[in-house]
Amino acid sequence: MMDKKEFNESKSFKSNIGFYIALTICIVTIAAAAWTTYGSVAEYNGQVSETTSLPSENLEVNNDVSGQDYESSVLSEVSPVEQSSQMKITEEESIAESSVSEVSRTISEPVEENSKDTTPRPPFENCTIIKKFSPNSPVKSNTTSDWRTHRGIDIAAKSGEAVHAMRNGTVKSIYNDTMLGNVVCIEHVGGYTAYYCGLTDSPNVKEGDLVYAGDTVGYVGTVPLEMLDESHIHVEVQKNGEYIDPVKIFSK
Repeated sequence: MMDKKEFNESKSFKSNIGFYIALTICIVTIAAAAWTTYGSVAEYNGQVSETTSLPSENLEVNNDVSGQDYESSVLSEVSPVEQSSQMKITEEESIAESSVSEVSRTISEPVEENSKDTTPRPPFENCTIIKKFSPNSPVKSNTTSDWRTHRGIDIAAKSGEAVHAMRNGTVKSIYNDTMLGNVVCIEHVGGYTAYYCGLTDSPNVKEGDLVYAGDTVGYVGTVPLEMLDESHIHVEVQKNGEYIDPVKIFSK
């Protein structure tokens, strides 16, 4: 039978064993939890690593998704700023096209009496007629030495001097006549057709041009039929198919 001292030692030993068992269980539990957490973190890092470190040579673009090449798709993407700029440019081009259309429409319309300055004026500022209009009474020609009618007027001018349009109009034709030289034909407002004859071969207008009274149409050259007369131009005017005195369309 144990005495009191042996009983107390036995009781103390059992208490110590229980404490160490409980401590061991706690340590094992903590270690297991730590290992589990470490395994999860390692697995997650491995997945991230696989995702972010794929070799570029293994990447392939699936062009079937968009129906066009990858580079084309990337280049076709436009930022909002670029889209705004393109829209602005498109709008400006539209305005410019409208302006061009308006100009074309204006040019295609006949010149009216009330457009710009419609005041009739002679072909030269200082107009000196050296041979008058004579459609019925023949006059002698210094060049051909014969007598013939004169369907226009001859206006003295220096060689190379600018010749001005007598009224607003449209250039109908430009041609060379063996008798009258280089001719610019203009359909003037009011139903007049004027022939500016004896010009140089470098007119200041072209067929279809709109001209206004006072605009330069050409420069003084030579009238072959009247080449022995002093330097001048020959002007003829028709209305309703009949020749009229050119003075009537520019005199005030």
